[in-house]
Amino acid sequence: MPLKKDPIEDTDRFKAVIDDVEKEVDKMLKNKKRCHGFCHLYWAAKKEVLLKKYGIEWRTPAQMNPGVHFD
Repeated sequence: MPLKKDPIEDTDRFKAVIDDVEKEVDKMLKNKKRCHGFCHLYWAAKKEVLLKKYGIEWRTPAQMNPGVHFD
């Protein structure tokens, strides 16, 4: 079964900002060790930037797929 994603990702508004959001998140996390569990740090930062800077409420893959273990 494929993973669910937040439908907001298919909107023009989301698509227009996501490249800038991901660059900003990469800068925010540049000194963090990319190891087990890093995806959760990444998603939390992405969620924060999307909401605070663009007013977009995005649900992470973990939120969209509660029965799946992400590491």
